[in-house]
Amino acid sequence: MILLLAACADPLYPVCEEEPPVGTRADTPTWHAEVRALVEANCAACHTALGLAPVPLDDYASAAAYAGAMATAVATRAMPPWPPADCCTPLQHSPSLSPEEIATFQAWAAGGAPEGDPADYVAPAAQEDGLSHVDLSIVMAEPYTPAPPDGTSDDTRCFLLDWPETEPRYVTGLGVRPGVASQVHHALLLTVAPVNVPLFEATDALAPGPGWSCPGGVVLGATGWIGGWSPGWTARELPEGTGQFVEPGSKLLLTVHYSTPEGDVAPDATTVDLQLADEVDHTLTALPVYDPAWLLGDFSIPAGEPDVVETYHGYFGGAWMLLGVNLHMHERGKSGNVGILHADGTSECLLQIDDWDHGWQGDYLFETPVRLAWDDQLYVECHWDNTEGNQRLVDGVREAPRDLVWAEDEEMCVAFVTVISPL
Repeated sequence: MILLLAACADPLYPVCEEEPPVGTRADTPTWHAEVRALVEANCAACHTALGLAPVPLDDYASAAAYAGAMATAVATRAMPPWPPADCCTPLQHSPSLSPEEIATFQAWAAGGAPEGDPADYVAPAAQEDGLSHVDLSIVMAEPYTPAPPDGTSDDTRCFLLDWPETEPRYVTGLGVRPGVASQVHHALLLTVAPVNVPLFEATDALAPGPGWSCPGGVVLGATGWIGGWSPGWTARELPEGTGQFVEPGSKLLLTVHYSTPEGDVAPDATTVDLQLADEVDHTLTALPVYDPAWLLGDFSIPAGEPDVVETYHGYFGGAWMLLGVNLHMHERGKSGNVGILHADGTSECLLQIDDWDHGWQGDYLFETPVRLAWDDQLYVECHWDNTEGNQRLVDGVREAPRDLVWAEDEEMCVAFVTVISPL
């Protein structure tokens, strides 16, 4: 289904509208007693001297200079970055701050950002991210130096990685170690089945340098989804007893979004760490939720339109247990949501992103698995802004709006729902 609306459209599927509360406090916290631990737990993974974020916040002097900016960023929930709406299905690993934590940042800034006594510092609890063991580490075959188009700071590149296993294996955990942390904004890891490997090798051979340019990151022809990574965590294991199947002769497809706002670039050789198993209780797969007609030309985002809406809903051939979800659009995406249309007429929101940012797309695991009955449908809805102010910069000049179609370097609307094989 494709709708073109001249003004901002109401969502066609139900969305959640709950506004997260923001707390208040009358006293003034200090850096060492409270704020330092919050920054270390929620900000320091990116906001360090060699991290992705441009502003380091890893000592008192640096943080105090930005106390007001931090208070505003957390109050508006621009930081820590977490695109999903909190009123949908609860998700694991959310970095969202509690109302009380937001109030702490605000009160600290309002009170002049006092340092306090270092003896009052209590280190934050250790993060749960990590792999219990690493069975295979694969580094890019050749370092790549990001080369954003003139006037831009972003470069998305695809790299084929050799899969050395000669027997069927299951991936049960994924970690990503950027070669240059200050440049790697996010990464996705997919699989390419043996039958499709020659096509991807030819694509790689035709492009100059390591890999090839792949704006959008998700590439048609990839046959499996292992996971996504973004700064702030190192590695995560899949739910116990589950894994993503990879057959011998496959390749891995690593897509890396490089961001270089300062203009400084260096050769990067990112490594993926994998936890493997010979067998699992449940094989995971990813259900792609999109309209097949879109690939055949029934997909158009006209130039100049502020809100183009595309929707799809369909059955998926049985009962499934849903473990996670992600949503994929490109740079002109505006908002989107994914959910279930139950047979009784009710709906269930799985993922809602009100302010889409291609640079912050992610892979989200549910806190509790969600059941999809055989007579339920999955749906996806995407909104785009294709006006002049929402175009890419090329050679320092903003592109003129043009009619967009379904293509690797233009636009897409697809959700990937990670599921256990039919129950």
